[in-house]
Amino acid sequence: MIRLIVCDIDGTLLNYDNTFDEVSFHKINEKRAQGIEFMFATGRDFDMVDDFCQLKKVYSPLILNNGTQYRSYSGDVNDYYPMEQKSFEQVMEILLKYQYHISVHTQQGKYIFEDIDTYYQRHIDILKKSRNIEDESLFPNAAFFTRKGFLRNVHPVKHIDELYQQGALPLKIDARHIDPSMVAGVSHLFDEIGHLHISSSYAENIEITSDIHDKGSMLKEVIKEKGLSIEEVATFGDGLNDVGMLAGFPYSFAPANAHAAAKEKASYSLDVTNEQGAVKKGIEILETLHLI
Repeated sequence: MIRLIVCDIDGTLLNYDNTFDEVSFHKINEKRAQGIEFMFATGRDFDMVDDFCQLKKVYSPLILNNGTQYRSYSGDVNDYYPMEQKSFEQVMEILLKYQYHISVHTQQGKYIFEDIDTYYQRHIDILKKSRNIEDESLFPNAAFFTRKGFLRNVHPVKHIDELYQQGALPLKIDARHIDPSMVAGVSHLFDEIGHLHISSSYAENIEITSDIHDKGSMLKEVIKEKGLSIEEVATFGDGLNDVGMLAGFPYSFAPANAHAAAKEKASYSLDVTNEQGAVKKGIEILETLHLI
């Protein structure tokens, strides 16, 4: 029987306009009312998830930063696995050279290497291009798209040493670029750097973490601690960073919009997208199997 449902957020439970797939979340709440635990597993950091938790009254533990952090909502439990410092420094040298828009997620907030106004404007410019929108007032009213939300718990520094001097440890690097032609082939420069896990389909959008944990290996630690088996867990995800929690889990689901690698590793490749109730469809399959 399924005792825990674990869901990615972006591309799995969130619609393109950054609103929740309410049909799926209604089904999730139905199962929560029946005593089944629910957990988010996301590439986001806590500050980019907190609004969702409050909105949906989900105060359960979270797997964050592509699996390099596991924390309770209150923060009294906060297990994290930072990048090896030498590897981090080598990666940052490359990213800074190619003028990526860089966000370093740490256990104490997000660190940036340019002034706040420049950092935020570059973020908006990248969003405008990716969404083909000229007027930023048309963006969703969500933390990732607003100045107040996106700059929450942001710390500008000039040098990598400052980050470490302030006690921050890098858990994940988000590196984005507005011009794909300027960074073609850059991801291959990371091949000789050890102790890294890179989730990316495109050179202009790279996520880098330690190779100690991904979502799947962190989830396996969590369920061991909870006394659960993988047969008692249902997982949902759409991206390359979800492959670890889809592969090897007998009840794993990828929506129709998922990356090909996620579909290949999931036990069930669904015929509906995140905007068509994919998680609801997966739960209904579990009901048909009398597992939930």
